[in-house]
Amino acid sequence: MKKILILILSLLSVEGYAQSNYIEYHKKARFIDSLIIDSCYKEAILSYNKLFSNYDFIFAEDCFRAIQTATYIKDTINAFQFLDKGIKQGITMQRILKDSVLIDLKKYHKSWSNFEKKYCNLRETYLASINSELRLNINKLYNLDQKYRDKHELHPWNFLWRPLIWNKWKKITKSIVENELIPLIEQYGFPGEKLIGLDEASFHNKQKNDAINSYYAFIILIHYYSIPRPSSLNSILLREIKKGNISPKQYASIIDFQAQWGKKKYYKGLHYNEWHKSKNIKDLPKINANRIAIGLESLDEKKRKFERALKACDERKKGNYKIIRFWVFCG
Repeated sequence: MKKILILILSLLSVEGYAQSNYIEYHKKARFIDSLIIDSCYKEAILSYNKLFSNYDFIFAEDCFRAIQTATYIKDTINAFQFLDKGIKQGITMQRILKDSVLIDLKKYHKSWSNFEKKYCNLRETYLASINSELRLNINKLYNLDQKYRDKHELHPWNFLWRPLIWNKWKKITKSIVENELIPLIEQYGFPGEKLIGLDEASFHNKQKNDAINSYYAFIILIHYYSIPRPSSLNSILLREIKKGNISPKQYASIIDFQAQWGKKKYYKGLHYNEWHKSKNIKDLPKINANRIAIGLESLDEKKRKFERALKACDERKKGNYKIIRFWVFCG
């Protein structure tokens, strides 16, 4: 009896680890990306099913790609199952109907009709899962940041005043991050899609389409780290990857800004080569290892996605828009 109890407790601890360690989630999701690049679509769908069954929260981009993959090979059962899950992660009807692959789901009249009937309930489940008050706070902070960003954009009237606008903008981002955003992160966690949902067209005049990511807090930090700033937030953000509150891609990009513009004043580590890149070839093995450690794809896999995107651009010129997206250029 004692051995059985120990076994049950060990199984529960393994499941709890899977639920809490999103670095493992991202490693598995990036492996599925490689299956799709290799056109192993059935294996990718099997892997998505396994991955999604182990985590309560799924990143919308992964769910979107799973829906696309199943639709692409006409696996309607999995396509509509992934679709239900995607709506509960914040993907909107508008986003589905605008996609060149997912629009094919309307061909399956009975299944599509059933989906339409439950869409509102699925949408309500999503809305109930996010912190709406925190979302409103982030929207306001993003609006303020974008106000000064727009003023700093080059215009005929502001050519002489841009240095002054830049200084004002940097003071604003400092106040936003240090007085508003960091306290929110400490209280709730990083306000990404898990906590506040996806960015939608109604949130800001620049948001033309409903997104499948949450970028507002991330963009504020990118602007904040466009000049040398203290790196004390990094350890918190690293923990937030494990909780699923920030993606490795966003974390790595924030670090890249610190490595690029910090001039070794605060951040003394390496790039992740996700946004800005190190020019030192000797750094690449360590950078590659660092990427994999936080759940990013290797530099070779990143290159493969880039090459695939270039081919997708050629396909689009030929009129082929049925492409499973990685949001790298055309593909």
